Amino acid sequence: MTTTPPAKSILNALAKLRAKLFNNVYNPTNVRTGNKVLRQRLIGPTITNWYPKQLISVREITDMFPEFNLINQQEKQRLEEIAKRKKRGKGAPKKGKGKRATIGSKKK
Repeated sequence: MTTTPPAKSILNALAKLRAKLFNNVYNPTNVRTGNKVLRQRLIGPTITNWYPKQLISVREITDMFPEFNLINQQEKQRLEEIAKRKKRGKGAPKKGKGKRATIGSKKK
């Protein structure tokens, strides 16, 4: 007693029905469709929700109320650090005086 395999058209119809039932894409020719990537969860909202939302910055407050003479401690500390580095000769070079400008002048 040997059983004959079902016809190819029946198998295709069954595959189509199975794809519809399980919410898959029916792809009989096995062509690459990119569905694997499209089904993945988006990571953009996850990344943006990772960082807390900054309601208002110190800069905005000082701009809104200049009569209070508020001081941004972080900005003040940054400027002091830059001044110290410049005094030691470690500051940023002036425009046109950087590393690239000196390379061309050495070749003579």
